[in-house]
Amino acid sequence: NPKSKSMTVTPDQARAIIRWGNRHRRMLRENYRRQFVAYSETRLLAVGTDYHQVKAEAQKTGEPFLIDWMPALTADVQFYWIKFYGFTGHEWEPLYPVTLTCESNIEEILMVVDSGAQLSLISREVGNSLGFEVSRGEPITVGQGVGGEVQYVKRIIDLTIDERTFKAPVAWLLTEVANAPLLLGREVVFDLFDIKFVQADERIEFEWRGEGG
Repeated sequence: NPKSKSMTVTPDQARAIIRWGNRHRRMLRENYRRQFVAYSETRLLAVGTDYHQVKAEAQKTGEPFLIDWMPALTADVQFYWIKFYGFTGHEWEPLYPVTLTCESNIEEILMVVDSGAQLSLISREVGNSLGFEVSRGEPITVGQGVGGEVQYVKRIIDLTIDERTFKAPVAWLLTEVANAPLLLGREVVFDLFDIKFVQADERIEFEWRGEGG
């Protein structure tokens, strides 16, 4: 896999991009279910089922962007995460920009901040983009998701949140799961940050506690 580097998105740009995504959440879900979408703070830049193609198309625009995943608008349940659709209410999801780094591979993505997930979770495609490979003889863990058994391996990588970089484990899904979300789980992350959800203002606050926190 070729080495890749995403355009740097500042915290202010990320907040503006997330606001655009939240304002257009219903449109995105109704029209682009089970697809990756790349958008800036003003418009939709690229859509498709291939993560790398969507990223490449968005990069051509020269605009700061983030990539999001649109799940199916059905009664499907997802691995480690159950989402109900069809109810009216506040359509805001706790998304936050996270930079994942493995050697020289860097990916800036939106992750769902999920206090119910013990371990952070990334899809097979994102892991491939980070250069992950399964070594010969490496033990593969079988997990029981809501929709059935899935296989994954653990990786320790660098995560960056609000310019704070630290090492944390992630579960890299080997099983193709159509509705697999990108989850920011509790392990390590919730020890290093105090996290405040302010749904009325559609924002999340990460307050650094530090390595000794």
